[in-house]
Amino acid sequence: MRRVQTVRTALSSISRNKLRTALTMLGLVIGISSVIVLVGMGDGSNRQVEERMKALGGDILSVFVFDEDGLAYEDMEALRALPGIGSVAPSKSVGGDLTAGTRKTKRGMVEASDEHYLSVRNLKLAAGRSLSSVDRENRSNVCVIGTNTANDLFGTADCVGKTLKIAGIPFTVVGVLESTGQTMGLNADGLVLVPLTAATNLGGDAKIESVYARPAADDGVPLAKAVLTGYLSGAKGIPSNQFSVMSQDEMLGASDQINQTMTLLLGGIASISLVVAGVGVMNVMLVSVTERTREIGIKKALGARRSDILRQFLVEALLLSLIGGGVGIAAGLAFGALAEGMGMAFAASWGVVGVAVAASTAIGLAFGIFPAYRASRLTPIEALRQE
Repeated sequence: MRRVQTVRTALSSISRNKLRTALTMLGLVIGISSVIVLVGMGDGSNRQVEERMKALGGDILSVFVFDEDGLAYEDMEALRALPGIGSVAPSKSVGGDLTAGTRKTKRGMVEASDEHYLSVRNLKLAAGRSLSSVDRENRSNVCVIGTNTANDLFGTADCVGKTLKIAGIPFTVVGVLESTGQTMGLNADGLVLVPLTAATNLGGDAKIESVYARPAADDGVPLAKAVLTGYLSGAKGIPSNQFSVMSQDEMLGASDQINQTMTLLLGGIASISLVVAGVGVMNVMLVSVTERTREIGIKKALGARRSDILRQFLVEALLLSLIGGGVGIAAGLAFGALAEGMGMAFAASWGVVGVAVAASTAIGLAFGIFPAYRASRLTPIEALRQE
């Protein structure tokens, strides 16, 4: 019964000065909601990357060659003939603005490859056809584009047979890809894929900078990685520091580590506002102790113990923090849902909500203990003497 009365008294005291209470809670609301939104967006980004990487296929290997000579297309046939290698596709980045009539975009990523590219990267066509060996052999100026590129340049994804220009050179659209979103290492929606041989038409050289490969067996990633590494360092004589062979799992792990570091950093920055809010709670409680000095004296004169006074002010600080934290959690989840509705990545986590509740409790206890202790130390005579 005494505990219920303590809570009621604390709520009455908090509601006595509504403006001061609201302003004190505002810092908690901002801090808690910021932590939830930033951590939720970080977790959502991690999940989004993981889902899209799985959609591309977890067994894909990415080969990056930094040597100035790079690889030649003849190396692709040699790689396909290696034991444990199922399929291989070259990749070369090509520069140049994209235009179609009066429309222009720089969002597109022009990549030169061959007829194996879509199958290796697990990309699907929404319309038209893929690149073919004939396109490569004839150095045809044709391209397959992503949905963003199609909408930016033509205002519609129905653009097979239309012409766009890359660095002023016309290319005929022969296919449009299904939308996949942006993933580490690939933004298929903004892709413009041209035959590898057409790269020379755009002023580039024939050097291949990267290769995508799939193992012959589902569990063949370790073997395929070892074989590719052996070919590059052995048959090609490329120094080990001049190339890299990475699996999707390794790339995902690196991405997770970066995202987790950024999430912790942003969450830490947001947490600073919680400390500031805690100082605000302590300040308000100290003011409350000063304003209620005579009340404390009367209670002590009527038999209240030090522990009763300590508990009373500590409960007030705790309720102040928990109410502010609860509003902050609701605001954070609401902002997260709004961000998700706008197409941004967000993942609500009960773990983060639990941390927010714990943080609110800790703030109430840590920053409320000193004012409560100060109130409990007052003697009845000293308290009643105050005007």
